[in-house]
Amino acid sequence: MQTKEMKTEPFTLDPELKAKASSSLAPDATNGDKVRALRLAQGLSLAELARRTGLTSRAIRYMENNERTPSVDAVRRLSAALGVTTDYFMDNETFRRELQDDAFYTKVRQKYGSRGVAQARKIQQQTAALFAGGELSGEDQLAFIEEMEEVFLIAKEEAKKYTPKKYQN
Repeated sequence: MQTKEMKTEPFTLDPELKAKASSSLAPDATNGDKVRALRLAQGLSLAELARRTGLTSRAIRYMENNERTPSVDAVRRLSAALGVTTDYFMDNETFRRELQDDAFYTKVRQKYGSRGVAQARKIQQQTAALFAGGELSGEDQLAFIEEMEEVFLIAKEEAKKYTPKKYQN
């Protein structure tokens, strides 16, 4: 696979765009499917993605058509150019979790703004730390995190009752 120098700095993809891209994907989506969905959601041509990554248009086309599996370097470059983590391309469990995160954070942002998202991320990070070295299966961890997300939303609604009207949206 030919590469050129990468032309842009990494950025973070807007969660709503990422959710839009992900909504068209099947749970068993290939890396090529994920690349194409993210590229199209951002309105990028193959040539523009090639410019951003330093990969050739042909190499990206082969990946999107599932004719080639991207190398670790290609995954790193694509991740940076498309605004996702490298984990997005690595395994289905991580992919599924990121899809759920996108939906959750989009909901939180709509109701509580960026401060609410920051609070939710902090709680999620602290919750995830509980699992370090633990014996819960990935499915059980996911169920626990989903419950914590629901508790967060309920707590935010309850807190609204005690927020002075001048600070409510």
